[in-house]
Amino acid sequence: MKTIVVAFDFSNGATNALNYAKNLAKIMEQKLVIVHSYSPPILDPNVPVGLIEETFRDSVKILEEKLEKEVNSAKKDGLDAEYKLAFSDLSSILNDVSKSEAVSFVVVGKTGEQGFIETLIGSTASHLIDNVEAPLLVIPENYESTILTKIGYASQLEYDEENYIEKALDFAKFSLHNLELVHIQESEDLNIYPDEQFLDSILKKFEKDKLNIIQKESKSFKKGINELIEAEGISLLILTTHKRGLFQGILNPSKTKQVIKHTKIPILVYTFNE
Repeated sequence: MKTIVVAFDFSNGATNALNYAKNLAKIMEQKLVIVHSYSPPILDPNVPVGLIEETFRDSVKILEEKLEKEVNSAKKDGLDAEYKLAFSDLSSILNDVSKSEAVSFVVVGKTGEQGFIETLIGSTASHLIDNVEAPLLVIPENYESTILTKIGYASQLEYDEENYIEKALDFAKFSLHNLELVHIQESEDLNIYPDEQFLDSILKKFEKDKLNIIQKESKSFKKGINELIEAEGISLLILTTHKRGLFQGILNPSKTKQVIKHTKIPILVYTFNE
């Protein structure tokens, strides 16, 4: 059974992300795993060891009770759900879960400009994007619309991404609209390979699927994609990036992070693995 994992720290942003994760798990008939990464506080070395151990046990007990409450709530909604409490960094536990479960994607919340990712890890969103193996679904704290209303897949039309288009089409099956394959041509970017070369291949392979092609010129990817999201009413944008940005034509990780930071809708990020 496939699994949706949600990173949960009890914040408003994480609670909103959990609600969406539960809804997606129900729609897609998948298991839900709620993950919390706990880092014990640094205490004065003069504090007695017994007191430190007692404080740790009490903290863990409280966390387990809270997580169990969330799991029971999900089960009342008819979901197969469980929680995992880890005492390591978030990316490590997420990758551990991905090795033991058939993870479809990991859901995280974003609060304003400084989201759950930055707050929890103490760095930028690059940490999870660069270190988590599973696809990452980032949901803004104040997002209230339906995620699966209209799905957009942002293509660079510079490399073979048909496997990722197939994944996007799987999401679009839960929408009443066709998948929107969108291409933003930045005015200052080199167009290394003719777009028609990739468009012809895509249209031929997916001729029986519900797929629309939208192309737009813009000064920047961030500006163009946000204008297109607004104009087309896209509710979920899917991107493909590369951890180290080694492949020309694959969305630069820094652009991915800018889109996550400045876009008001959920973003699903796949990592190119070739």
